Amino acid sequence: MNRKGEVDFLAHCFRRYARRPVRRVLDIACGTGPHLVRLADRGYQVAGLDLSSKNIEFLRQRLEAKGHRGELVVGDMTAFRLARPVDAAICMQDSQGHLLTNAQLLAHLRAVGRALRRGGLYVFDRYMASSWTDPARSWSWTRRRGRLMVHARFSALHDVNPVTQVFRERMRLEAVEDGVRRVYRQTHLSRMVFPQELRALVELAGGFEFVQWFFGFKPHQVLERSRHPLLMVVVLRRR
Repeated sequence: MNRKGEVDFLAHCFRRYARRPVRRVLDIACGTGPHLVRLADRGYQVAGLDLSSKNIEFLRQRLEAKGHRGELVVGDMTAFRLARPVDAAICMQDSQGHLLTNAQLLAHLRAVGRALRRGGLYVFDRYMASSWTDPARSWSWTRRRGRLMVHARFSALHDVNPVTQVFRERMRLEAVEDGVRRVYRQTHLSRMVFPQELRALVELAGGFEFVQWFFGFKPHQVLERSRHPLLMVVVLRRR
């Protein structure tokens, strides 16, 4: 993952596709702020939404340590309101996958529409598979910082239900610090949508126009040019 490259791409979209100056950005399912903090570093006013109060408190401390401020809200991405609207919204790392039904996704799109000013953008990414017959996919990485070593393994597309398009994801984190080893495991459900049905759901939700979609975080990676995309990055504009 190249967070700087992803934020470079987001800033490019803000400049090219928005029909208003983008000064204030909402990060939906912001987590601990890997994108939000970088946007604040570039001078954007920021707002963050996350279901975890611990994430929000940690992010507040990160922003304060850098001299930044932001509107940070604990809330559900299907039903939230901000103190004031934003010029752009983002939702990264396939966080929309936690919405397991079309009804939840429609409620989410309408909530985002209420938070956005006219002409503003909504940019998000979604995990994709070229076929339901693909085997479960996995990724792993190891990082060291001082005396701490963390090894992470993530896998997706377990127990796929081809009707509901819901599948199981698994995460395993192994941390070793000063000779003490801890292992954390998590599993949760996620849902995939395909490009054609996403376009239909956007139309059904109302309030947005489709601008463009990509298979990565570079402006030339238009989705139609990919034969086997793993990622769909979508740009919508508020009508």
